[in-house]
Amino acid sequence: MPRTRPAAALVAVLALVAVASGCSGDRLPGREPEVTGVVQDLELTKPSDRYFERLGLVGDEDTVVVDADGEPITTADLQDGDEVDVWVSSACAESYPVQCGIEAVRVRG
Repeated sequence: MPRTRPAAALVAVLALVAVASGCSGDRLPGREPEVTGVVQDLELTKPSDRYFERLGLVGDEDTVVVDADGEPITTADLQDGDEVDVWVSSACAESYPVQCGIEAVRVRG
């Protein structure tokens, strides 16, 4: 049986973890969203948790954004009045409005 190099084994394990977690560059996280709300000027309004009032919805190149059918879109495609689910990716800055890394946004159907 051939020996596996430690680095190759580590890469394989990390790939399996990414797949199992349900979060890759084109998928939503495998957990419930942190907050839901309504888009207004690319900010979250009427949030399910007031802590996230006016959270900016513009993420970075790794942010997953999908429409109600699960098709990829960009944050620029979000329309005022869209109801969305939002996943945050990092600790939030204690400011007003709150500042969080945006992992994913899904328009609700």
